[in-house]
Amino acid sequence: MQIVLVRLLAVSAMVLMGVLARRRGWLDAVGTRQIALVVTNLLYPALIYASLVQTFTLPGLVANWPLPAGTLMIMLTGFCVGLLAARVVPFSSERERRAFRFQCTINNYVFLAMPLVLIYWGAKGVALLVFSTVGSEIALWTLGVMALTGHRVEWRTLRHLLSMSMGAILAAILTLGVVQVTGWQVPPGGFADDLRQALLGVLDIVGKGTVPLAMMVAGSRMAELQPRHLLRTPQLAVVGLRLLLVPAIALALLHYLPFAPATRNVLTVVAVMPSSIASVMLSEIYDADSDFAATAVLLTHAAALFTIPLWLGWAL
Repeated sequence: MQIVLVRLLAVSAMVLMGVLARRRGWLDAVGTRQIALVVTNLLYPALIYASLVQTFTLPGLVANWPLPAGTLMIMLTGFCVGLLAARVVPFSSERERRAFRFQCTINNYVFLAMPLVLIYWGAKGVALLVFSTVGSEIALWTLGVMALTGHRVEWRTLRHLLSMSMGAILAAILTLGVVQVTGWQVPPGGFADDLRQALLGVLDIVGKGTVPLAMMVAGSRMAELQPRHLLRTPQLAVVGLRLLLVPAIALALLHYLPFAPATRNVLTVVAVMPSSIASVMLSEIYDADSDFAATAVLLTHAAALFTIPLWLGWAL
């Protein structure tokens, strides 16, 4: 457990750099948003494509279908727990209730999980995590939106699945598919091989900027949050459900269902993550309680410094 705590503190240091940059005026709201757009639309897709193409073959990718299925299962667990808990937890408004349900459903499934996975299992683990986000993204724009709105999913929300990151996944699958179907291999040592390695090398270098910049963006955004009424019952309930009950149920399912060890390891990290930082922005978009979301984000991330080492020290 000690080594997990040390690694988590190292990850937290990158977040604190973002907080410092925001507090000192080196980053503002506009700059943070612009960096987030660069990370989301350029760096992260580059990491996705390079990781998948360099790690998998098409049969290998297909064989790892339990990864997105597993993340979808984790989010569905949170969704069901949130629905049941929302019937008994006292709320000040319906907007707060909807924000509560989202906090239980969707967690910080990629950018906080990624540095931990990278530290534990290297590039191979990152590639597995990246592929698992297919299930997380589907859950975000279906279960997450349902939790926030209380309504059925509409097409206008599903269009968000057509993102740059999903495009990079599809491009990687297409590339692997062409190689698998045609059987064509780049002759080693020639110009084509040098070009292939150079292009993948550039994407790999660019993609490596995803983790530190994403952590700094998270820190900058957390520095601008204005939490209110930290010790109210609904917010404490989110901490207990998001960091204790949901992981307990999800880890039990991961233990008893026939997941491969590498898949189970990555999904274990995803299952114990705190609430999604994006929940604040999404709460504003869908007219849920963004103040409640901001408070829950800070509380769950602070408490996760204690719960993540406990869970990972026990489960891994």
